[in-house]
Amino acid sequence: MQTKPQRQAKVTGFAKKRYLGSGTVFHEGMQTALRGGTIDDDAVMVHFIEVCYCLEYGLYPMAMEIPELSKYFGEIVEVKDARLRDHCTMECEFCDCTRTVKLPGKSLVEEFGIDTETESEKDSFVDIGRINLNRQRQGMGIQGLRNVIEAIKNENGNRVKPIFAAAAISGLFAIFYDYEDDDYLRIKNIPDTSEAKKLLKSVGLDVCYGDEESMKTAAAESSLARGCRWSNVV
Repeated sequence: MQTKPQRQAKVTGFAKKRYLGSGTVFHEGMQTALRGGTIDDDAVMVHFIEVCYCLEYGLYPMAMEIPELSKYFGEIVEVKDARLRDHCTMECEFCDCTRTVKLPGKSLVEEFGIDTETESEKDSFVDIGRINLNRQRQGMGIQGLRNVIEAIKNENGNRVKPIFAAAAISGLFAIFYDYEDDDYLRIKNIPDTSEAKKLLKSVGLDVCYGDEESMKTAAAESSLARGCRWSNVV
């Protein structure tokens, strides 16, 4: 996105005062995205990463956010997918595709002198799409799930806390939080069986279901983003 020179004060203001998108469903996600964003050496182009759900509702990517962003930026230059649509596993917020993208330029918060270290701000903006997933401890399949749940029961939940479970293209996946190491663990490719659901339920997790296969197919084969003037689908 290109900043409007006469609106740089507003750009600084919305990042500091946190009113961009206020009252919308994307408010906290957008604030977190911009605080992790970058700006190029000429202080013109801003880059950021956001998990977007607009496509799932038949819209183009960033359909809700773009009108709000246009108030502060001169031009939306490009909206780009983090991975090929037909490779998407539908683990939105919890997969690695957006976590591994490296943005060009300098830190936006450092360039604008934004203090993000106060306790109130750290507590207010925790985007689940940016939590620290420890990939070295990632488990796979039903055995990986058994191992984590056994550890939870052996320690009476004092170390590992169940967070979330959902269905994806590759099967069920579940997220757990490790209090001692202060990081999140993911168990993926869990078969969608009665045993798996029983294990998850034993630690208080109910599986969230969506129509993952049809969403993936529609997104890959007939992307509305291809007709969007901002989008460069990869």
